[in-house]
Amino acid sequence: MKYIKNTLIILFALYSGFFWLGALSTPFLSHYGNYELSAKLNYLFSCSCHQNPERSFWFLGYPVSLCARCLGVYISVTFSCFLALFNKIKINFKIFILLTLVCFTDIILNLLHINTGNITRFSVGIIMGLLITTILNFILNIRRKNYEN
Repeated sequence: MKYIKNTLIILFALYSGFFWLGALSTPFLSHYGNYELSAKLNYLFSCSCHQNPERSFWFLGYPVSLCARCLGVYISVTFSCFLALFNKIKINFKIFILLTLVCFTDIILNLLHINTGNITRFSVGIIMGLLITTILNFILNIRRKNYEN
């Protein structure tokens, strides 16, 4: 069962890695004239992100294909999955709740049209990615323990 858990975590990390690497490549592709591939990637990522240019980072005069928060989530999921592979991702319940409250606070402020800025959104995205991986790792560990008993 550990093999299945590790395989799922690796696949999740690769999936997330594709998203943030692809999203970061679109401004460079556009800048160097490969508009067709950039547009295709941008369209692909539009299925998972609102892509509001005001809430995205810009490189070389073009917006990244994911908003700052989604970019943070995907980057964080990729790296925290590798931590989960080595059982280095352990957050106690109080810290988990505190981080969740930070995320909800930022989301609520944005829903109330209070601009928290792209750096804050990116940081909250990193926290969200860590929380997502923590939940995934917790669920997979429970399934593994149930399977072993």
